[in-house]
This record gives sequence, structure tokens and C-alpha cells, in this order.
Amino acid sequence: MNRVRINISTLGRKLPSWGISKFLLAGIVLSTLLCTPQLSPAEQVGISGFTEPAQDSALGLSITGRVTAIKVAEGEKVKQGQLLLQLDQDLEQLEVKRRKLLWESKIEIESVRLQVKTLKNHLNSTRDLYQSTGSIPREELENKELEYAFAVAELNRLKIAEQREKIEYNTARQQLAKRNLYAPFAGQIAEILIGIGENCEVDTPLIRLVDSSRGYFVANVELEIVTRLALGQQVQLQLQSGGDPVNIEAKLVFISPLIDPASGLRKIKAEFDNQEQKIVPGVAGLLLLPEQ
Repeated sequence: MNRVRINISTLGRKLPSWGISKFLLAGIVLSTLLCTPQLSPAEQVGISGFTEPAQDSALGLSITGRVTAIKVAEGEKVKQGQLLLQLDQDLEQLEVKRRKLLWESKIEIESVRLQVKTLKNHLNSTRDLYQSTGSIPREELENKELEYAFAVAELNRLKIAEQREKIEYNTARQQLAKRNLYAPFAGQIAEILIGIGENCEVDTPLIRLVDSSRGYFVANVELEIVTRLALGQQVQLQLQSGGDPVNIEAKLVFISPLIDPASGLRKIKAEFDNQEQKIVPGVAGLLLLPEQ
């Protein structure tokens, strides 16, 4: 507040006709005016809401089985694709090895490939003799052609079988992979919901994974407030962090196209950066807007 200096003796000389009571009254009024706090040029409206993490997933598996290993601990930070949990998988591992041996075995197909090459050379020699000298009977040439055709057909059959074996090998690998639970995104283990030796059912939540490196401020606002908001708009948040409130910037990323019929409010979301983990998801706060 600006301070104003007043010379009382000068004021007294300029107002000689005033009595002492009038002078005191004028001083009180002047003092009251000078001490009245000034209003800020733009008052702010606070919209109450709460925060939530960018991603919060209860992870499960699409098959049943017994948990044999848990590779993480609660509170641990994990990377995307990191192994979190395993089910029993002895039979699946053996099936993968068996399918791999069948697919990689090239003995039969190499034998037939060599046979095709040999028969082709014999056929060419026989055809040349038949066409040049006629010393080879037509029947022998036809037999050579038939043998070569059969060998080519067998080679093609084995090639198709090899492709099928490769598919079956990859299928066995996929079945084995389904018995492992991997992190679908980078985050922090919030809760482990099962123990080693326990049986899990299809889609039963096993581990809760949270990514709080980004957060959302969620609020339900009146229609007259929504008209002052737009997607991509920068807004100010005032959030609790265990001590003094923290003021951070956020970007409005969602305005619900629907109105809640019970309350007449619309849901909004503002995204904010939380790389330093200053804000714990779930805390309450305010979205601040200038008063119109």
C-alpha cells in the first residue's frame, strides 16, 4: 500500500475556523480511507476438483494358472515391457522346444530337394538322347518325367509343411508368452493383488500399475463456466502436496459433450506435468479462473 505523509501543523493553519473535534473527525475519516485495502483488478474463481494419474490399470492374464514367480515389489518403478509375474509354464516350454525342433529339422526337405535336382539332370539327359538319336524309348522318357514331377510335388508338400510347422512353433511361443505378465507402460507398482502359489482366473486383477508422471485435474462445472473454457486452453491449478498449496500450469484436454442430468454439470479434465512427482494422485485442488 502506498504511504501518504500529512503535515498536521500545516493542516491546522489552513483550517483555523475548525474546532478541535472537527479536526479529529477529519483525521479519522482520512485515516480510514488510506487504510482500506485495495481490491485486485481481477478476482479469481476457484473450481474444486481432484487429481488422478495419467494411467491406472489393474493388470491380469487371459488364461488360468498358478503363480510361480512375482518379479517386482510394491512401490517399484518399472519400464514398459518389463516382466512382472509368471504362471506355471513347464508344459508350454516343452511344447515350444518340440515345435522348434520340427520346424528347424531340414533333413527330409533337403533330401527331397537333392532328389529333385538329380532327377531333373537325368530327365534332361534322357530328353536330349531321345530328341537327338532316338535311342531312348518314349516310355522311358515319360517315366523320367513322371518321377521328376512326383519329386517336385513332394518338395512342394514339404515346403508347405515347413511353413505350417513355423506357424505352430510361433503359436506355441505365444501360448508360453501368455503365461507371463508384462508391463504395458512405464510406471510404478501400486499394489500386488496375488501371492506366489495362488491360482488366478481369467482376467482377474493381479497387479495394479500406475503412471503418475502426468496427471489430470478432474472437475464438474456449471454450464456458465464451461462457456469460458476451450480445449487446449492453459489454466492455473492450486493443488495440495502435503504442505503449502502448489500452483502449477495445466492444459484443458477434455470437455464432456454430455451434461449430467442429476447435477446439470459437465465434466472437464486438465492435464499437467508431474515428472518430479510433486503431486500425489487423488489430492484435491482448485482450477483458478479470472472473475468476469
